[in-house]
Amino acid sequence: MYLALAVWVKALTGSNAKAGLAILPFVLPSLFGPALGVYVDRFPRRRVMVLTDLAAALALLPLLRVHDAGDIWLIYIASFLLGIATVVYGAARAGLLVSMVPGDDLGDANGLLQSTNQAMRLLAPLVGASLFALFGGPAVALLDAVTFVVSALFLLGVAAPTIERTEENDFWTELRAGLRHIVQTTDVRRLTVATIFVTLAAGVMEVVIFALIDEGLHRAPEFLGVLSTAQGVGAVIGGVIVGTTIRRLGELPTIAWALIGAGIGVGLLATAELWIVLAASAFVGIAVSFYNVAFVTLVQRRTDVAMQGRVMSAIDAAFTVPFAASLAFGALIVGVVSFRTVYVVEGIAIVAIALYLAATIRDRDVTQPTPSTSRRRRRARARSSSPDAPALAAPPQRSQGRPPTP
Repeated sequence: MYLALAVWVKALTGSNAKAGLAILPFVLPSLFGPALGVYVDRFPRRRVMVLTDLAAALALLPLLRVHDAGDIWLIYIASFLLGIATVVYGAARAGLLVSMVPGDDLGDANGLLQSTNQAMRLLAPLVGASLFALFGGPAVALLDAVTFVVSALFLLGVAAPTIERTEENDFWTELRAGLRHIVQTTDVRRLTVATIFVTLAAGVMEVVIFALIDEGLHRAPEFLGVLSTAQGVGAVIGGVIVGTTIRRLGELPTIAWALIGAGIGVGLLATAELWIVLAASAFVGIAVSFYNVAFVTLVQRRTDVAMQGRVMSAIDAAFTVPFAASLAFGALIVGVVSFRTVYVVEGIAIVAIALYLAATIRDRDVTQPTPSTSRRRRRARARSSSPDAPALAAPPQRSQGRPPTP
């Protein structure tokens, strides 16, 4: 649906700018992420995820009434509601995963989730684009609503441990605690700042991609589905192998290398040669998987299980403003600046951010690679994470022997 919303607006209006801006309402709810995260942390995470799935299915039903350009406001509203569901669902899932999986296995678990999620790019974009071309947007919306219901049914079968709340505070106290944790935890703070700059580039690319497809590749808007599928192939591969990489290098070095790969891949999109673009999209997919999994794993390791929702949603909120600003900026320049220039400049910028992170790794105690565990240790931890056991808490790790490096 994320893909179909932009393609749908493009088909109804013929505007690259409006198509790119269809994504803006989707990311705006992240601004309220910290507040939503506080309430997510107060309720059983699995129940929150089930109710969010059902609410998302209902939010898609108004799209069945979209027929012409005058109805695109319904698309923007649906995009906004799906954005809210995504923020709440993501915050709840972060806490649920940490409570179910031993700390040493978080990288592998996040990698498998990333692969499972991105594997849908191998099929869903092509199916969605085909359904859109044959039957129109309402058919895609109806199918997506059904998938949310199926997701809720699967979640009902998940044996989720109970997370015991050690204290009850008022809303503002809990909100400040989550924000303070981000600021005071060196790794999380630096990575958040770096990702804000990466996000500034990502928003522009969401708009410019339509210029690449139209002016560079001379294809219909639905060809975005093919590029998404190519990126999905890379993302699946990356999700499978990223756990091993994190154990060997640590989270921060993995992120730095992922950014270098992403920068190279983005720069290659400027060629507008079909096979190079497809290969570059797959390469970017691998890099994105490495980045996302290492990022989430680092934050989960550094954050107590009781405040996972607040911290994750607050980090998402920190990315929303620059992403929204870059979407608007992309809409302004897409008709003035060549997409080739945009991709080259952004590729260089992403590599520069990677070099900054690599430089900061050398001047502090970095996250150490996760050691391999024995079978006996794994069996013991598996027993401790059974549904009847208390939730595992992963307290924030701090540098020992010296204060955090600013």
